[in-house]
Amino acid sequence: MRRFLLVTTVCLWSTLSSGQQQKQWQALPQTDALRGTRYTRFVLTGMFLTPPRQPTIPDPLLIVECIPGKRLRVYGGTFLDAYVSLGAVLNSVVSQDGNGVLASYRLDDGKIKQELWSPSTDGTAAFFTSVTLNTLLYGHFLPHKPDTNPAIRKAVIAVNEYLAGEIVMQFDMPDPTEVADACGGLVHKR
Repeated sequence: MRRFLLVTTVCLWSTLSSGQQQKQWQALPQTDALRGTRYTRFVLTGMFLTPPRQPTIPDPLLIVECIPGKRLRVYGGTFLDAYVSLGAVLNSVVSQDGNGVLASYRLDDGKIKQELWSPSTDGTAAFFTSVTLNTLLYGHFLPHKPDTNPAIRKAVIAVNEYLAGEIVMQFDMPDPTEVADACGGLVHKR
């Protein structure tokens, strides 16, 4: 799926750029042409606080792909992929944990966390795990139990652009219930 990231993302930007800021998750049904698998692509548009050196897109995108449905009795669907797409080539680093894009993020004005995210094949996006998705949605890495803590309202993410400075983006996080359920990030009562 990562191979076709650039074409898919360009199509998303043209579809979503209707001049208005998207404040809700957009659920876009998709079908994998090779496997015939149906999944949902959730897209949230953010804003640049510090844009890329040569902005090529209007806004950053937070994209999550999942197969909604029953995976297990207590969890919802299945997580496939999640990434931020920026339209600028990101800087990859080599560390003792491996190669990747060093991402720093702050949730609801809390402490800054750092993780190594996987770069896309064209270098313009950074992929993260389902554990990070749970953290971005609810502030903790485990699947969320309803009626425990509130959802995250704001995520500020920073990554470094290749041969340039830091790119900082903000996502105002709407209700994550649909996304978390489709991706297996909600615990259901038996």
